[in-house]
Formats: sequence, structure tokens, C-alpha cells
Amino acid sequence: MAEIELTLDALSYTLIALLIAVLVIPAVLSRDPDVHPFVLHRQSAISPVRNPKESAVYRSTDTPFGYPLVSGLGLPAAQKYASRTGDIRDIWKLAIEHGKGKMQSVKGKEVVDFSIADLTKHIYAVGSHFRDIGAKSVAVYLPNDVENLVVSFACAFYNIKLIIVPFEPHQTEGVLGLLKETRPDVIIAAAGQVPLEEITPIRPKEIIFVVEPGSQHLDWDSPEGSDQKSVVYHEIIKNGAAKDPEVDIELNAPAVVIYGPKQKDGSRELIEFSHRNIVAGVASQMKSLPTREKYTPNDVFVPVDTLADLHTRIHTYAALASGSTVALSSIAGKHADIETAVRNVNPTIIVVSPESLLELHIRTRGTMMELWHGMIHYFQARTLTNNGRIPKGNFITRVNDYIRPRVGKKLRLVFVAESAGSPDSQPLNSLDLSDLRVFFQAKVVYGLKHYKVAGPVTQCNVYDYRVQKQKSLPKGPGRECAHFGAPSPGLEIKLKDRGEYTADDAEGPRGEVWVTGPVVAGGRELSLGIVGKWEDEGVLSYA
Repeated sequence: MAEIELTLDALSYTLIALLIAVLVIPAVLSRDPDVHPFVLHRQSAISPVRNPKESAVYRSTDTPFGYPLVSGLGLPAAQKYASRTGDIRDIWKLAIEHGKGKMQSVKGKEVVDFSIADLTKHIYAVGSHFRDIGAKSVAVYLPNDVENLVVSFACAFYNIKLIIVPFEPHQTEGVLGLLKETRPDVIIAAAGQVPLEEITPIRPKEIIFVVEPGSQHLDWDSPEGSDQKSVVYHEIIKNGAAKDPEVDIELNAPAVVIYGPKQKDGSRELIEFSHRNIVAGVASQMKSLPTREKYTPNDVFVPVDTLADLHTRIHTYAALASGSTVALSSIAGKHADIETAVRNVNPTIIVVSPESLLELHIRTRGTMMELWHGMIHYFQARTLTNNGRIPKGNFITRVNDYIRPRVGKKLRLVFVAESAGSPDSQPLNSLDLSDLRVFFQAKVVYGLKHYKVAGPVTQCNVYDYRVQKQKSLPKGPGRECAHFGAPSPGLEIKLKDRGEYTADDAEGPRGEVWVTGPVVAGGRELSLGIVGKWEDEGVLSYA
């Protein structure tokens, strides 16, 4: 029997190479998605029963029915096997215990490190000063900087009500009217930000000016003959106390006061939060993140949005309680330039406003001028949505790449939230979020916030990279809005029938959004003033 001789020519080798490239290489180089797709199909715990004209009650899967909502930090108590809720002071104590001992102040190209130990002395110095002059309430009108947090924790340690005045760089209009509403005992503001003669009619016990180092040689005392006392911050902290006052705290008493959004008549509602509300919001945010995505002492956290926004402040407190290094930029705000705010810091986590992200999105899209840029973006977006992974790129994609945001190479989490019921909100749709994940090469977490809730009301799963089918939604001038994810572990949500929107809708429960839980100001059931819909996966969206 004759032997059959197998001969291969160049074409045969080429075909074999192509077969290996198509079948073998993808199998060898393929990686699992960041999360199993089934996890995204059930993102909420749903009550088995519901009341008439209401949807079922939805909760986070971290706090299913039968378990208590997250309400505290779970700190060790005096009794064995017991835990205590904690208060705002414990956030700073956790920063001392878990952190690497520093906080950063970013001013232009200058980054100044502050020791946590020194800032603790500053907290006691400022707090004891408030106590000595008999202050019961302190209004803070400051940019994002260490003085803002020092004063905030000084109020907490000495049981003084903190009033957070809305702050936006280079905008002081209406501040006097806001201060007249609350009439605080002490007003703290950046020197030159608010004229002394405008504050004098409010007649606070004292005005404290925060003066930049280059201007501290100037005289910032009250003019001769003035009955209004003013002092400077840097003189107060020189006489630092180094002992915890150990003041008894009433957890349900008002501790933090914020201003609601401006109404049509120009007025703003005042909302009071207790220690219990704030701590529940911080603990809830920390609980909501998967284990490998939680804040850690190795993280550098930058609040790009203003600390006058409670959602941003809760994220900042959560970062502190987790031991992360917090870097504060004085240019932060609702319309802050993200690249400028994080320059020279190299952050791993940031929290930003939708307005800042939209501005960056438009600017980055404008740099995609060539066909090659579109191809890079298309394949990376496909990796994101089809493979469930954040595309990190390689040397090929970096050849003639478009100009991506300059936010450092370590960024891993970006938090942003739609403001429920705000007429000025800038909603982001799922295509925007997908683009931003590709631009940043990091996870972008979208949520829903409300000024009467400490922290996010809902928050998308960190690994939910899906692009929703676009549809017409009655929100924003021609813009749609992505879904907001599942409820926070610190509250529960239900929808109540409202007009044409009913819980029995064939496409899914719709209705007015109501929330309740320890993160809600006053601890009562609250309407968010918006109409929402429950999607099949247990995520909330606009109806």
C-alpha cells in the first residue's frame, strides 16, 4: 500500500496560522468579565407583598428583608459581642486609626501635606475656641480645603451645630441672605471672599477669616471703632489643644444644617441632619461597594465637586473613615475642570458633578478627529459592553491616540450622581457613561442623590457597563438619562401611584419615588418629588 505524502505550501501554512489566530489565540488570551452577568440581572431585594396603589418595597441586596438597614459604623462597644453606631467624631478617629497619617491641600502646582496628628490638634484648638466664646452654631463658607474639614470636625467634637453654606468659586451672590436665615454665632470664610461690612448686620459673635500664607502679614482685625469682632484662623490654631473634650453627644439632635436648592422665588429650604443620619450615610456608602472596590488606605481620594454638596461630603467622610488620603483642591465645584482639580495629585478615586463630566466628555470627543481615533474608541467600547471589562489599552492603541483626560494613571473609581428633582440637573445617559469609562479607563459609578438624604439614594453596580436601549425620557432638554442602580443599604424605596403612573403598569412599576431609612433627614418617609420606574433588574430609572 502506497504511503500518502502530505505536503504543505505557503497558502496552507497561511490558512493554518489564520485558523489558530481565530480559534486558539482568543481562547488563550480571553479574560473573565469583572462580574458574572447574572449578578446584574437581580440587583435589588424585593418585598414579597405590597400595599394597594404602591409598588413592592425595594432594598439593597446587602440588607435584604429580615435584616436591619445600615445605620452605623459597627464600632466596638463596652459590652462583649456588641457594637455601637458611632457619631461624626468616630469618622475622624477611624482616619487616625486606619490612615497613613496625612491629608493634602492642592493649590495650583503646590501640593502641601498635612499631618493627621497636627490636624487633630487644630480640631481641638478650633473647637475649644468655639466653646470659650459660647458658640452654639457655626457657618462655614469655605472652598474645599483642610480648614473646611477641620472646622467641620471641631463642631462635631464640641457638640456645635455646623451650618454648611453653599460655596462655588468666584460666586458670592446671595450668601448674605443665606446667613441671615440661620444667624450663626460664628461665621468662617476665606479672607476677602465676603466683605466684613456685609456680614456685620447679622451680628455674629465672631467672624473668623482663613488667610492664605502669603497674606498673613496683613492686618485682618476689625476696623477701629467697629463692634464686630473678627479674628484669623492661623492665630487660633497656634494655641492648639491636644486633648479630646469627650463631650456627650445626642445622636438624634441636629448636627449638620444644609441649604436645599434654590426655588423659583429665590428661597432655600433648611434641612437638619443628626449625627445618626450622617454616620448612617457614611456606613451605607462604605457597605455598598464590593470588597475589591472599597476605599483603602492606599487610595488617594479627591472631591472634585464642592464639599457644600452633602453627597460629596459623605463620600469624603467615607474615604476618611477607610483611611484613604484625602486631597482637597480649592478650585473644586459644580463646574470645576476635572483635569485642573487633580493635577499633581494622581488620584485613585474622585467624586464629580454631572456638569463637570459632561464638559470633559464634550472636550474629549472633540479631540477624536481621525478615523483611527474612532476605531480605537469603537473596539474599546465593545470590550467594555460585550466582554464586561474596563479596556486598559496597549502600545498599539497608544499610537496616535486621541487626547484622553489627564487624570493620572491610577484612577479606578469615578462617582457621580443625578440630583433628584433639580431643574438645573444635567442627566447622563448610558452612552455618555460608556464613553467616560473608555476615556478614563476606570469605573464610572452613576447614582441618584437628594438634598434630604445623606449620601446616594441609589447607586449603579460598580461593574454595570451595559448600554441601555435609548428611549425618549421627559428629563432635560433633549437628553435621556441612564438608570440609577439599586437602593443604598441605608434606605428602602417604593413607588406610589401618581396620575397615569401606576404600580400595575405592564412595562414595570411606575410612580412617585418615596424613601425611608436612617439616612433620611428627620427619619421620616420622604417623597423625592420625581416619578420613577423599576426596571426588570431591580434598578431605578426615570419613568
